[in-house]
Amino acid sequence: MLNHVLKIVYSTITSRHKAGTSTQLLYGVTSNAVQQVIDRLFQSSLKSHQHCITQLMELRKSNETIEFPEICPYAYAYVFWRKSLLKEEHFYGFNSLRTSLISDVAPLLIRELLEYFSDQVVNYQMKIRRSIDMGGLSWILEKLVLQFCENFFCAWMETAGKRSKEISVPSWKEIENMRDRSFPDVAFKYNFDESSSSSSIEYYHLQNKEPLLTNKCNCPNQHETAKQDIQSMISCTPQKVAMLNMSNPSDEHKILQKTVETYVKKLSF
Repeated sequence: MLNHVLKIVYSTITSRHKAGTSTQLLYGVTSNAVQQVIDRLFQSSLKSHQHCITQLMELRKSNETIEFPEICPYAYAYVFWRKSLLKEEHFYGFNSLRTSLISDVAPLLIRELLEYFSDQVVNYQMKIRRSIDMGGLSWILEKLVLQFCENFFCAWMETAGKRSKEISVPSWKEIENMRDRSFPDVAFKYNFDESSSSSSIEYYHLQNKEPLLTNKCNCPNQHETAKQDIQSMISCTPQKVAMLNMSNPSDEHKILQKTVETYVKKLSF
């Protein structure tokens, strides 16, 4: 795949801050960046698959006795991209499709890498100007997170077609390899003019010339009545089924609970 080097420049009249980066800054910047990517996805690649995501997140099916429907690969990619990125415990049961990220929830999958980059930038700023440009630091972190999240989603899309049909997920080791491949190749050049207290940051990264998602997947829910069908399905999350079995014990509900547990286990990492 062809790449070209993209250069982006950030410049500012600098303000001075004490040494030491704030964890709150890291969390706030990364959380906002991830939310930006989520919003972009729902405006583009996932625009016509929101009902598919609802079906997977809420574990919906037509009735208690039949099997779960085929998983849409776009829903699969989004749900497990998000789960792995934020290291969420479950892939099901979100309150909404675009649940806002809490400011103190950073994308934990790359937290150590972001902290490393933060320390490198801060150390360099302190060396050449004895203060920290927090705006510049935030800008760098945002660029890293935005590009990583987009690359990481594409990595999930690459495996979604096959895995969604198999009802399986990669091992955590495979996910870590996806993470490593998705982290952007970048270089920074920091310029500081002491006489004017102005600075600029040149950010270079490799960018694909081809569209991010060139491999189209087949969605099983694109017929006209799909949204209505999914809307009428019942949610069979483990919590709901367990409560159903407690309030109304029966052999059928016990079988349903076991079926749901088996299904969820296939999609757990």
